[in-house]
Amino acid sequence: MGFRELEVWQEGKDLVVEIYRLTEELPKSESYGITSQLRRAAVSVPCNIAEGYGRNMPTNYAQFLRIAKGSLNEVETLLVICADLKMLDEQPQILTRIAKLGSKLTNLITSVKTAVVKERPATYLDDPNELEDLYPNQPNQPNQPNYPN
Repeated sequence: MGFRELEVWQEGKDLVVEIYRLTEELPKSESYGITSQLRRAAVSVPCNIAEGYGRNMPTNYAQFLRIAKGSLNEVETLLVICADLKMLDEQPQILTRIAKLGSKLTNLITSVKTAVVKERPATYLDDPNELEDLYPNQPNQPNQPNYPN
């Protein structure tokens, strides 16, 4: 399974399209202000989900998912500000979608963090030869690197 099959990525990508369409309504004077910030924050959501997925390490993945969640919160905040400034009408449907996506991201973060805990815990060895007992069927490697003189 690739990141494109992830429901959170798909919903994040759909949110980007919706935010781009919505920001067309913002005043042209905001092109380099709220419009740009809102678009960048929205794009950050699926991009961080994809980047974290591609790292192939649960701890890195969880960190990128947290960044995506933060960007999602930023999108929500900017939409509320736009409504407060009367630049856009309130967007209850989008805000509901954002809340649901945020919950899914939180659940995925918890799931990934749980997977990290279930991995083999770090082990400190008194004798490097004990490594063979922990990881059988691994090719034998010398205990000390062979540095040229």
